[in-house]
Amino acid sequence: MKTVTATFPTLLMATALSVLSSGCGKQSAPPPAAPASTAPAAAQATPSNAEGLSLLDFTITKNQAGKSVLKGNVSNSTTRKLDHATVEFKLFDKAGNEVGTAMASVDNLGARFSWSFEVEIQPQDAASAKLVGFTAK
Repeated sequence: MKTVTATFPTLLMATALSVLSSGCGKQSAPPPAAPASTAPAAAQATPSNAEGLSLLDFTITKNQAGKSVLKGNVSNSTTRKLDHATVEFKLFDKAGNEVGTAMASVDNLGARFSWSFEVEIQPQDAASAKLVGFTAK
């Protein structure tokens, strides 16, 4: 009786072809869908409005003369120059009572530019501020 002997490379090639062809024509299952998030959407970090302006940051501090000032930065995210822009804040004392307002404005705010403002505030004991809104033209 004759015995058939195969060489190692021949067996390796036959095994590789068998493995590769076994997957032909099959579609893999789509990956499982990501679970729906139950977390609420993140709050908008910077308030903005239809004017295309957004408040980047602000703080109440003392200037070199020792006066209380409201300092901050506003961004024009539009593609057009704004002839005039205004930002308005309500001012509050340490107890949380509304004690006044503060406004800052700028002329000719370029498209996609930011504006730094600093305005003296009254009363001088205002401890915090809250954005009211913007106007622009």
